[in-house]
Amino acid sequence: MKWIYNVEAFLLDIFFPNKCPVCDKDIGYDELICRECEKELEFVGDNYCPRCGKTECICQKEEIYYDRCFSFIYYKDAGKNGVLALKERHGTGFAEYFAIKAVEYLKENELSNKIDVITSVPVTKRKMRETGYNHAHIYAKMIHRHSGIPVNGKLLIKTDKTLVQHELSAAERKQRASKAFRFIGDECLVRGKTVLLCDDIITTGSTLNYCAKVLKQAGAENVICCTIAMTQLGDGKDIKKNADVLAYK
Repeated sequence: MKWIYNVEAFLLDIFFPNKCPVCDKDIGYDELICRECEKELEFVGDNYCPRCGKTECICQKEEIYYDRCFSFIYYKDAGKNGVLALKERHGTGFAEYFAIKAVEYLKENELSNKIDVITSVPVTKRKMRETGYNHAHIYAKMIHRHSGIPVNGKLLIKTDKTLVQHELSAAERKQRASKAFRFIGDECLVRGKTVLLCDDIITTGSTLNYCAKVLKQAGAENVICCTIAMTQLGDGKDIKKNADVLAYK
């Protein structure tokens, strides 16, 4: 069915030329990002703890509810511009670019066959009514498109409506996230299963952590977090390599 998607993209490009989500320059109908911007992305490689997903490991400092977390780039320069474009609805190509990389990562780490369902960090009902858009779920759906793994965007709900994350301090994020999410799906969809939880950025990790907690309270066996970008809070020297992160049932 991929050829159908390519034909649709080609025809759409005739009337609405494809744009680079980072710099807004015209690109080919089958491209997701221009080569110049791709070169400017700063990839993190394996310079982070695979358990908590942070360059400055927090595994011994906090209770981590998810079992693994991986990201691709630092949230800076071209990477930041791409994430902001995704948040503003015109950077879906950026999400697809990293969805392809996420699928490659899952295959390389022998995780593809262990994930049962993909979901995403939710936005509030108010925001969905206003915009009809959840950028994290766009990323989740792109991973579904390229992997075939089932996706479900109706497992979690965000109940907190007062402040958005970037307006909060690290301590406020943790306090707010601890009560901001609730499971609303059928527990049979996650009970005893491995869930891939998607978001655009990991900063303190509080949002992902408490979403994972809620999923596990609903019966999920494992939660693997997948983000496009991470904020660079440490220099990578405090990384704790956890050998047990691959031990999924």
